[in-house]
Amino acid sequence: MIVAAMRTARAGGRLGDSARARILDLDQDGSYVILNKIPEPDTWDNQLFAGQLIHLQSGADVAAVMQSLDEDAEEFLVEQVNLGDARVAKGILYFATIENHVGLIEGQQVKGRTLERYLTALLQSVGSLEVGTPIILNGSFRASDGKELTEASEITIQAERNEGDMLAAGSAIIDEVLEKEAARLRRDGATVFDVLRTLNWSDEAITRLAAEIPDDGWIEGFFKVFIKQRNRRKKNIGRAAINEALRNIDPADIGLDGEGRERGGIVKLSTRQRVQMIGSLLDPADAVEQIVNSLKGWASAGKIDCTFDP
Repeated sequence: MIVAAMRTARAGGRLGDSARARILDLDQDGSYVILNKIPEPDTWDNQLFAGQLIHLQSGADVAAVMQSLDEDAEEFLVEQVNLGDARVAKGILYFATIENHVGLIEGQQVKGRTLERYLTALLQSVGSLEVGTPIILNGSFRASDGKELTEASEITIQAERNEGDMLAAGSAIIDEVLEKEAARLRRDGATVFDVLRTLNWSDEAITRLAAEIPDDGWIEGFFKVFIKQRNRRKKNIGRAAINEALRNIDPADIGLDGEGRERGGIVKLSTRQRVQMIGSLLDPADAVEQIVNSLKGWASAGKIDCTFDP
């Protein structure tokens, strides 16, 4: 479907020939997601299709430190820097598809969910996908001991904790501040307090609760999900439904109960690979190659049902 879309024309030119034609404003906020780097057209009929997805934010003003960090100064000056016509990359994702499998290298800001939304919108824009039919990249949750439950009667999900003032303040060192900001953006909307707001807790009640957290402490929350039948007994949830519903949640935050328990050992199929760098960015060609190497490794180990062409 992706290859067929690349051969289709829309505003800006044929999708496969023009990155401009592949620009989508998914969030309607002036930021843009682009399927930026794709294989050469003469390879589209091969088994592999890979790409680089970038998310660019609007505006060219960024906060930066212009001084050398080797400079002996009482403090470093953080100033607003205008990059002119440049757009700032919020994040970059690399993917490779082979048969019905997709491997990903996710960025801090651009995750599999972004690729799902982009492909859904792109394929709908050329009429390859009906409106209301989303692209879903299923995850596969595996127990570390290989003893997965075939179904679960109860799912427990841990929300991101909210920290006390001392922990939240962190260090004033620049790299730590940036790391904490990236972490905040990653967890935005998924903290304990966010879930309590969804459950109609008032801001006043949440403020009172937050006031109870020690400066050097935090609050944690575990939320249970289950299905009840008319006889008030719990109805089991199948593994396929679990894999789909929880595909974008960190497996370390999930627990399953059924005919047994899965806790803490649940993992997504993942592996570490060394990827060559170009400056501070991943080499796109090597990133795709390492994704393919991972898929081949999982296939040879029998972890995925994928057959590679010789």
